[in-house]
Amino acid sequence: MSVRGRFLAVAVASVAAALSVVAGGQTLARATPPDMFRFPVEQHDAVLQPESTVCGFPVSFDSSGEIRVHVRFDAQGTPIRVDVWGNKTGVLSANGIDLRFFSNDHKFFDLRTQTVTELGVVFRYSAPGLGVVLMDRGRLVWNIDANGEMVGDPIFEAGPHPSLHGDFRGLCAALTP
Repeated sequence: MSVRGRFLAVAVASVAAALSVVAGGQTLARATPPDMFRFPVEQHDAVLQPESTVCGFPVSFDSSGEIRVHVRFDAQGTPIRVDVWGNKTGVLSANGIDLRFFSNDHKFFDLRTQTVTELGVVFRYSAPGLGVVLMDRGRLVWNIDANGEMVGDPIFEAGPHPSLHGDFRGLCAALTP
């Protein structure tokens, strides 16, 4: 699963968990303040996809960090928005070459409009002497289904998102000895 796909899966699971905690045990008062949840995340992939397939050799990935989830309510106490922030660092490796990984990604699930807005640095791979070899950043807006899964193509896109469009040339070149 791609880095974007994995982060979205964790974000959707976080949204579901946060909403179940909020709905399960609390009596929601008028103008309830946002509930905040924070937890560590780790990702370890011996073969990261689609990078491994596109590059033609196994690409491994290890990262760790933290996700924060804020549930926001309307005046009646109904959850209307879930904000998910992820900050992670790690290493992408292939052929004995390591690239640094960084992510500061924010996803805003609007439960009224059934959209998710993704913004920030989805991911950045870099290496000393090479600089940035691949980075997805900017803003994307997607429609989501009742489970919080993205549906179809983005309905709005700003900023470069090369991996979203299958452009891994710089990454493959940097990992080729």
